[in-house]
Amino acid sequence: MLKKRPRGFTIVELLIVIVVIAILAAITIVAYNGVQTRAKNTKTINATTAWVKALKLYNADTGLWPTVSSCFGSATTYQGSGGQCWNGTTWIVNSTFTSQVQPYMNGTPEPDTTDIATTNSPRRGAFYQVNSTLRYIWMSLPGATSCPDLGMPLIGSGAETNGMYCYYHLATV
Repeated sequence: MLKKRPRGFTIVELLIVIVVIAILAAITIVAYNGVQTRAKNTKTINATTAWVKALKLYNADTGLWPTVSSCFGSATTYQGSGGQCWNGTTWIVNSTFTSQVQPYMNGTPEPDTTDIATTNSPRRGAFYQVNSTLRYIWMSLPGATSCPDLGMPLIGSGAETNGMYCYYHLATV
């Protein structure tokens, strides 16, 4: 007489399946987090590039650069922190700047507003800075380790708790 073997999985087979599923889940979570960070940075880089193109078109048309500093985006881009994109009292979306540059672009490109700093907060998004005879572009990038090439000289960068910031020389007046 033949003995019937019970049907089902052994404990070893079940453990192997559980381990394989856990490994795949861990890989997926890590990959997903990287995709979110890259998407935020791509949003900021694309918005900054659009604003820089508009600034260059404004300069080509008028022979001037805007004379006021401003965060990039609309008046509602930077919620909280008094509407600031960068720590300080004047780093907000400036309506004069926006009205000067707006005719040279489609829509109002908005950078990602993830704050990269735990001190000197907020540090988020991107902005145009007027500094005597110099014009700069600043940009914060969550989780980044290097600054992208925006087609203008990179002046410097700084590490923050949750990413880094980059600043570029746009023009000398």
